[in-house]
Amino acid sequence: MSAQSNFTIHPPSTPRPLPLVFDSPHSGFYLPADFAYQVKLDELKTGWDAYVDELWQPATQLGAYLLCAKASRMYIDLNRAPDDLDPALLAEPWPEPLQPTRYSERGMGLIRRFALPGKPVYASPLTVAAVQQRIRDYYQPYHQKLSELLSGLHHQFGRVWHIDCHSMKSRGNAMNIDADAARPDIVLGDADGSSSDPDFTACIQQSFQLLGYSVAVNHPYKGGHCVRAYGKPAQHYHSVQIEINRQLYMNEATFTKNHLFTGFQADLTRVSTSIAEFIQTKLR
Repeated sequence: MSAQSNFTIHPPSTPRPLPLVFDSPHSGFYLPADFAYQVKLDELKTGWDAYVDELWQPATQLGAYLLCAKASRMYIDLNRAPDDLDPALLAEPWPEPLQPTRYSERGMGLIRRFALPGKPVYASPLTVAAVQQRIRDYYQPYHQKLSELLSGLHHQFGRVWHIDCHSMKSRGNAMNIDADAARPDIVLGDADGSSSDPDFTACIQQSFQLLGYSVAVNHPYKGGHCVRAYGKPAQHYHSVQIEINRQLYMNEATFTKNHLFTGFQADLTRVSTSIAEFIQTKLR
């Protein structure tokens, strides 16, 4: 897969686009040939935000852009900083300083250490060259495109709004800060208010609540690299992460859509419509 084909971009299907970008960094499940994982395929799939790109795609009919990764986040995680790397995964020293965060400490950094608690992804350490190749061929092209979309729309409209789309297990596991806790329907993350103006977060929260969904903000997910890197509200870049509970639309054991999928997708389109109306009001 070439660097330019490791993501899909769905442009607006309307003649009047909005300064609104959805991105889905974890909905791909392409496994590159050099991915020498030792865990079972179903264990890899537990990190897959299955069908999230499909759930949000109707937003393009409202004027939004949708950017979707193709490679599995178990291969390289696009929602991590490029230096959020666990040195224990490497066969040799990294040539530059690393800044492993709590994600890496729990085995979920740029390169995944564990698929599930006690389930190491790799049997042996990775070479620096192998990790650098993943960054060059998968990480950098995705973020370059996301940055281009956001900056281009910001230049055109003077402001831009960004939704980073994810799904979450219905209960946390031992690798999560909310281990064994039942999760709400929706978790919004705006990095404790630093990646977005509060009115944008509130618009999304209220849109879900009006449809009857339970919503938490900044717990257990405050927002990963994608909202922290691109959300600069003082400069009119507003980024919010949306985590949706997988039991709302899929069977978590079989990774297949359940009978709720179509109705839930329709509700997400209603949320997208509220977001589009919010943005149109801000542009007046």
